[in-house]
Amino acid sequence: MSSTKATVDTTDVKPSAVPGVSDTAGTTEDTLTPATAVAASGAFIEPEIVERIDVEHPAVDNNPRKGQPKIANQIDFNDPHLDTQAAVEKILGDQAKN
Repeated sequence: MSSTKATVDTTDVKPSAVPGVSDTAGTTEDTLTPATAVAASGAFIEPEIVERIDVEHPAVDNNPRKGQPKIANQIDFNDPHLDTQAAVEKILGDQAKN
């Protein structure tokens, strides 16, 4: 696969001399426009971030649900008040009613 997007240039980034402490010398604040869309995960993602993602890079799984059955993709585990088992039982119970 050939990449169409540039890799971040880190040639001028030097590691900190103090282990565990970030060295931010030479870095500048990224100028991002406010997010206008929400990803499927619920995350707000700025347009510039999306443009920078090289989805053809071998380290990026651009189709993480490939091979999964439709029902697996419909289960929502993001309810903070339910543990995993309770979330599955609730959703399967709801589906059985329909």
